[in-house]
Amino acid sequence: MCPDWQSANHINKAQGWALFKEAIEKVNTDYFSPNINCIMCGKKFSLQQGVSEAFSSDVVIDNFRHNSNESGTIEVTVGNLAKIQFVQPFLDIPEINLTPYLKSVDAVSGYITSNGFAIFSSANTCSMEEKRQITWHASGNRTSTPIPLWRMLLSSAKDHQKNKNHRSEIVELESAFEVFIGEYLGKNLRAKLRQETIDYLLKKSIEEQLSIGFTELVGSGLAKIHSREYSKWQEQVKELRDSIVHRGTSVTAEQAKEARKAVFDLIVRIDNSEFEQFQIQMKDIGSSAPFFSFGTATITGKQSDWKAKCRTEKLRN
Repeated sequence: MCPDWQSANHINKAQGWALFKEAIEKVNTDYFSPNINCIMCGKKFSLQQGVSEAFSSDVVIDNFRHNSNESGTIEVTVGNLAKIQFVQPFLDIPEINLTPYLKSVDAVSGYITSNGFAIFSSANTCSMEEKRQITWHASGNRTSTPIPLWRMLLSSAKDHQKNKNHRSEIVELESAFEVFIGEYLGKNLRAKLRQETIDYLLKKSIEEQLSIGFTELVGSGLAKIHSREYSKWQEQVKELRDSIVHRGTSVTAEQAKEARKAVFDLIVRIDNSEFEQFQIQMKDIGSSAPFFSFGTATITGKQSDWKAKCRTEKLRN
């Protein structure tokens, strides 16, 4: 998402899009330089800024809960069973959403497996046996390598975000970060320390791990290496999590958004290869133009202004 999605230049326009192939080649592995041009307002920003904005938003929660989605449109005979076969199986049972083109048809999914599902339809006002179009969307995980535990915990945090249970979300975000640090230090300190020493270090508090562990690894504690990101994590995630657990502190939607951004920003600063864990696999992304756009537009009219959430797939700009 463009970091300036709330500006006047984004009125009546989507704020985010899938990164198309030419843009991916331009970014390459330089995730922190402003190599991306906003297709709406022209602002330049980095991949880190764009993904951080999208990950912290409420616009594409489902996409970051999983790493892959598949969609399509099928013509069904109302009252008859229709079957969908996925192009590629999911690792587990995906979530299915159906959208009939006309309100006169009710449709539900069933017999959902990692390979496909069935659509049951019935009529409200139209006659049975009539043909109607239904758009379907499947969201789940596909991967050739195991998904790390810390990333699975972030998916759980997204579940809480979707349900607006922000206190549980903050607890899950901090757990995800601490598991990430344990995995990162445990793997990278093996060349320098004995396993017994590593195990002893990982039993210490998270602040001690970030100080002692990174000093052993790169010569300085994380608070000095990435001071801005560290301070935001400490204040907006760690201290807030402790306050929730020990004092039952309430959490606002804005605090939760800042916590998401803080966790994401610090993880990718520590190890930029973890950007791979935030990719979403989609078919048919064009080479020179986006093929998937999303956002929260401000619709303006002669008599009134109103907010409308839009999510448009297969939109070329």
